[in-house]
Amino acid sequence: MSNVTQVGDILEEYAARGVFQGFSREEISRQRGLYRVQWHRKQLFEITYDGAKKSLRIACVLPQVPAKSAMYREFKRWLKARTDDALPDHRRCDSQKITLKTYNRSGDIALTLQMLDEDLEYSVRKLVSLVNEIYLDFLSSGLYFDWLIETFDLDPDNPY
Repeated sequence: MSNVTQVGDILEEYAARGVFQGFSREEISRQRGLYRVQWHRKQLFEITYDGAKKSLRIACVLPQVPAKSAMYREFKRWLKARTDDALPDHRRCDSQKITLKTYNRSGDIALTLQMLDEDLEYSVRKLVSLVNEIYLDFLSSGLYFDWLIETFDLDPDNPY
C-alpha cells in the first residue's frame, strides 16, 4: 500500500467514525495526496501529504488571524508547548518523531507537520489530534470569543 493511500485510509477511518462531517481524497501523484475534510465549524480543511518532503500540511487551520496579532503570537507559543514533556503522551507531540511549523499567509494560519521518522500513522493521528486540540483547547480560553463569533458567524448567546 502506498503512503498516499495509507494517509487517506487513516483519515477515512475518522470520517467513518463521524469525526469529520465530510471527506474526500485525491491522489495527485505517487508521492502526493490531497484530502479534504469538513470539520470544526463546518470548515473545509485541505490536508496535503507530500512523501518527498515527509510532511502533512493544512493551508488554513485558523482563518482571518492577522500575522502581527496577539492571537497569532499566542498560537505559536501554544503550538510550541505541545512538545513539552510535562504533557501526557496522548496530548504531546513527540519531538523525536515530528516537528511542527506554522506560518501566516494573508491572515490564514497554516500548519505543517514534518515527519522525522517513517511512522506515518503516528503523524496522521497526531495531526488530527492537534487540530482537534486547537479548536477544543486553544480556542476555548474565552480570549478569542469575539473572533469566533465574527469568523464563523456564530450566535453570541450560543457560540459552541
